[in-house]
Order: sequence, then structure tokens, then C-alpha cells
Amino acid sequence: MKSINKKQFGIFAILLLILTAGCKKSFLEVSPPSQIEESNFFKTELQANQALAGVYHVLQWGNINQGHTPLMGWAEAASDDAYAGGGSSSDAVGVKGLDNFKATAAAPFNANDGTYGSVWSIYFQGIARANTYLANVDRVEASDDFKNETAAEAKFLRAHFYFDLFKWFENVPLITTQQTPDEYNQPQAPTQDVLNQIAKDLTDAMVYLPKKSLKANNGHATYWAASALLARVYLYGKGVYGTELTVGGTTIDAAKIRTNLDEIINNGGFNLIPSYSDVWRKANEMGVESVWEVDCSSLAYMTGSTSDQYKAQGNYNVLYFGPRGVNGNPYTAGFSNAIPTEALYEEFETTPTVDPRRAATILVLKSAADAPGLIKGWQHTGYFNNKYNTTSEYLTSSGLSSINWAQNIHVIRFSDVLLMAAELNIGVDQAKADAYLNRVRTRAGMPNRTATIDNIRHERRVEFGGEGVRYWDLLRYGLPYAKQKINESSLVGPYYNGTTTVGGPVVFTAGANTPANGYVMAWDDSKRGHLPIPPSQVILSNGVLKQNPGY
Repeated sequence: MKSINKKQFGIFAILLLILTAGCKKSFLEVSPPSQIEESNFFKTELQANQALAGVYHVLQWGNINQGHTPLMGWAEAASDDAYAGGGSSSDAVGVKGLDNFKATAAAPFNANDGTYGSVWSIYFQGIARANTYLANVDRVEASDDFKNETAAEAKFLRAHFYFDLFKWFENVPLITTQQTPDEYNQPQAPTQDVLNQIAKDLTDAMVYLPKKSLKANNGHATYWAASALLARVYLYGKGVYGTELTVGGTTIDAAKIRTNLDEIINNGGFNLIPSYSDVWRKANEMGVESVWEVDCSSLAYMTGSTSDQYKAQGNYNVLYFGPRGVNGNPYTAGFSNAIPTEALYEEFETTPTVDPRRAATILVLKSAADAPGLIKGWQHTGYFNNKYNTTSEYLTSSGLSSINWAQNIHVIRFSDVLLMAAELNIGVDQAKADAYLNRVRTRAGMPNRTATIDNIRHERRVEFGGEGVRYWDLLRYGLPYAKQKINESSLVGPYYNGTTTVGGPVVFTAGANTPANGYVMAWDDSKRGHLPIPPSQVILSNGVLKQNPGY
């Protein structure tokens, strides 16, 4: 099968506008360009590869001028590991709303902001492209092996898009076929139906996806990636809803997921890179620790002030996380969003030695003395994401260099597989649970621990800090736990003077450039941690779509 490389994403995505769901009248409305007709496409393997590249390409969407935003950064800001940050209290108001989930559907969660509507659009466009591929792949003049494997990739990608969409919005329509105009207005599906469909796509995909490394498979989805993603789906569904997954009358329970994870660990050929900080180096992209990774490129067709998400290929998270105002070696200026909290910094162990993952995760720049030109933005803590940062290693001179960051996005690492397996083996096979946990800790040079729920939660937080994992873990640990931890992130760090009153506010000492109350977290659990359904879509649906609780 032909490789889908970085250049192909950009070149072929333009052809794949026939697969894109528009937003003018409905999130499912398709607006095909006149030069390409679906009826004369999907004939050759080349065309099929072009179409599949268009499905993969949606993974890279996230550029600023189209209202899209880096969802890893969003998930960080929503958690207790980061504040929204940015230049001021009015900068990037969309992500500001994630700090506490206290906004309403009107402000800043509104259609005019475009931010949340863009997230809805991104995922439904990815789903629509996958559906179109699956509806047409049998027309391709190719072997059954080619059709089966590429269809499996499309199902994997549809599952990926649906899982992210589901986590952010919870109550979503379930669309698994191409839609005709009279089918556009679909109601939201029961949450369990969506989870089961995601599981079905992944289990179907596992039948035909190869048991290869990402590098050997040219960055395409693999059997191992599908199996690991299924484990994430299971843990999220079990934690949030208390239910098992069901596919074709068969229950996917903890025992099945344990078996799958053991298979990845024992037969997948994965390992932990000896030095934790090296995971985010260019040389280790698609490496031995990467189970699922989004390929990013500096080849994006974005120059000057022009930007178009259909052509974007870079990792916008890098610019989003980077320190504001800095312009020199080794860092260039970023937007200082998703600023790590003191609570995350203090989560790392300091005895018998400082956990080296702290320095690999958090860049400490307190003032301009640490980095010339540094601007203290909103909610400045002196900390920045050090895994995805504006370093010279990834800086490009092509196109709009501030956006064209070629650093890949590590979606699922092998350490996640180990820690998911450790969690599911607690009380079942304790020796195995301990071994999996301590394999991760040993790589970090930290002493062994017994695998308990609390120890696993700690380990996941310090292992995956800055990677957009923590927030979804908080939700699956339960809304009371999430609320407690997010609110507690106020109680350490800049300007907190240790004063509270019973039933009253937390008292802060005002700090330079940032009002003290900018650090106060008071998470609104009535929204269940989810975004509002875009009001424009609720209106267009004539009430078929129902707004989420709390809005």
C-alpha cells in the first residue's frame, strides 16, 4: 500500500473537499467543488490513497485564523494542570471558558466566537470524510487486501474523531453513512450507542490493520494503535458511565481489555526510550515508544497572513504553549496559553531525587532575566509546556514559520499502555500491576511503588503532564474528584497567601500584571465537563439537537 506521507496530506487534501462537511446550512452539508465529481473518482489505488490522505489530514487541523484551536492545549487548560493563560483576560476567550466551565451558552460559548463551533465542525468533517471513503472503497479497482486494510484505516480514524467529539460534547448525532439532504438533521444518539459504535469501528479495524510499528507502516494506523485506543475508550466509558462496551452482542469488559493490553506489551515490539526527555526529540518520532502519533509537517501551504485549515499541516500546539515575547535561541515567541499550574509542578516527587520528568515537562521562565523579552501574560506562573515548545529544533523557514511547527503529536505512548494495564490489574494480578507501574517509574529513575488507584493516578499525572491526557482522566475519576482537583489548583502558586474563610472566598495577594482572582478556580460541575452544542447548530436543527446540561 502506498505511503501517506507529509506532502501527500497537503497535496491531496485539496482534492478531498468532496469529502468535507460544510457548516453553512448543516454540519453534514457537503459542498463539492465543480472540478471533481465523486462519480468519476475512487477508481484507482492512487485515487483511493488520495482520498484516505484527506481523512488523515483532518488530524492536523487546528490553525488559528479559522477559529480552530489546538485541542491538546484546550484539554490542558481545562484540567488542574494548567490555566488558560494568554496575553490578557480578554485574549482567546474561548479557552478562558474552559478554566472553570462557568460560562454560559451565550458568552463566551457562542456561535459568534466560532471557537466551539469549529471543534464540532472539525470532527464532523473528519467523520464525513471517513464515511465517504467507506461508502466508495469497493468501487476501487484494487485487491481485496488493499480495500480491507484502507477501509480499516478509515474506521480507525472515524473512531478517533468520534471519541474526541464525544469527550468534548457528549451528546452527539451518530452518523456512519453518507447523508442525503433529507438525512442531514439527525438527533443526538444515546451515549452508550456512540461508545459502542466507536468500539465496533476499532474492533472491526483490528481485523485488517497490520501488526506493525508506526514507522514500518509509514505513519498509518496499526492494529496496536486500534487496540490501545479501544482500551482508552473502555476506561473512559467505564469511569464516566459505569458501563461496559458491547459489539455485536459481545461484551467488551475489563478482562478483554487486559488481554489486549498484555498483547501490546508482549508482542507489539514497543519499549520505553531510556531518557524520558528524548521522547519529544525529532529523532524519536514514530519511534519505539509511539503507539499512535499524528504526523505534522512544516510543508503547510500557509504564507504571510494567509491561513486555511484545509492546507495546514503544522502542530499549532507548539505556538500555543510557547513563552510570550521571547525571540531568540533556543526559543521563539509563542502565545503562553495553557500555562502549567504550581499544582502540577508540585505533583512531581523530590525525594530521594527530583523526578526528571518535571524538567522535561515544565520549562521554568519566571522573568525576562530567564529569557530576554519574556512577557508575563495572563495567569503567569513562570511555567511553560516543555514537551511542545517553540524550540529551534522544530523552527522552519518555510511558509508562515510561526504556525508551521513540524513536531508530531504523541497521542498514545507505550507508557500509557503500561499504566492502563497496571490500573486494570489492581486486585486481579497485583504482581503484574506492580511490574507495569514500576517499569514506567524505573525509566524515570524513581523508586518502586505498589500499584494502587492513588499511585496510578499520580503516575499518570506526572507521566503525561502537558499532553492533554489529565482532563479526561479527571472526568473518568468522577465529577466530584474533578471538581476537587481543579479547584485545589487555585490553592498553590502565585499570590495565594494561604487564607480561606469557611464558606467564603479564597484570598489572594494581588500580583504584578495579573489580578489575583485570575487564578481562582471554581469549577461548574453542572456542565459535566462538556462543551455546549454550538447554538447555531441547535437553531439550524429546528430543535432536533438539544442543548447540553448547564447551558
